[in-house]
Amino acid sequence: MFLFLAVCVVSSLFFVFHNYSFYERPIAKIIETQLIETTETVDMYNNEDQLYTQSIIAEIKNGEYKGQLISLTNEYSSSQAYDQEYRVGNELFVWIDETTVGSAEITGTIQDVKRDKYLLIVTWIFIFTLLLVGKKQGLYSIISLFVNAAILSYALDVYIKTTNISLVFICGVSVILFTVISLLLVNGRNEKTYAAIIATLICTFLLLLIAYLVMWATAEQGLRYEEMQFLTRPHQMVFMAGVLVGSLGAVMDVAITMSSSIFSLYEKNSNISVKAMKTSGMEIGKDIMGTMTNILFFAYISGSIPMMILYLNNYAPIGFTLSMNLSLELARALAGGIGIVLTIPIGLYITIYFVKVKRARR
Repeated sequence: MFLFLAVCVVSSLFFVFHNYSFYERPIAKIIETQLIETTETVDMYNNEDQLYTQSIIAEIKNGEYKGQLISLTNEYSSSQAYDQEYRVGNELFVWIDETTVGSAEITGTIQDVKRDKYLLIVTWIFIFTLLLVGKKQGLYSIISLFVNAAILSYALDVYIKTTNISLVFICGVSVILFTVISLLLVNGRNEKTYAAIIATLICTFLLLLIAYLVMWATAEQGLRYEEMQFLTRPHQMVFMAGVLVGSLGAVMDVAITMSSSIFSLYEKNSNISVKAMKTSGMEIGKDIMGTMTNILFFAYISGSIPMMILYLNNYAPIGFTLSMNLSLELARALAGGIGIVLTIPIGLYITIYFVKVKRARR
């Protein structure tokens, strides 16, 4: 299998490094760069910045002007928040000024960077790591990941093309499919998997209900939807759908951990008492509760760090900065934390029920 994967890696990398003809937009590879101007600027908050102007010569790699040189200009700031400096070897999507074709110098503008080869390299590293560590389960994990990504993409496409279906309902159906497909593929058809599926679905929808009730009782005070201001759909529904999907992974992880642990105890000692299983299960739950909650917190908060730095760098008050950037993220993290805490006892008792059923069949 690894030989087959090696062939796939080499062939795909060779393809992605030579796939210019498959793109309709012109692609140019930088062969020379030169810094031609530096400008000192001061913004309204008296923050000093520098603007750089870069002259670029690149070779067009596809289309009717393939092989010809194009002259480009790139302006970027020292912060490089919305721009970047380009280097020799970078490949760019460009727009060609047709009026300059046939003259001494073809000019154009930069539209975007061609990043597919870097994305493919990271993807193959991820796949090999999963296969190396997880082997067969790793392969099933990869399959479930791609299937779930396809389901989510289709679900969002359905929502965008319709106006009478709630996003929460669409994501709810997707969550059921995510849970069933992921756990069945990775853990197989057995009581352990069934217990984890039931616990995951109950706790995920229960945390959604709790989040909805809290938002209703507090009239959503403290939640700032500014980051969704460009959406034309109800902000509350989009937020709730994000809570539902975002919490699923952590809840599923806790559910399968509880189920696997209890069934492992039963398999080692089929005469173990229900009391001992409850005690052991709660101890396991306490051990993973803190780490899983922290994982959710850091996963949500990390995405807001760049914007927080931007606000603080422009002397925005700390309270305003935290409110603008962390209100929704903290709400998602808290909802997910509630789901994790609920999954421990619910998953434990559901698993014990399946153990009892299995024991009765002996």
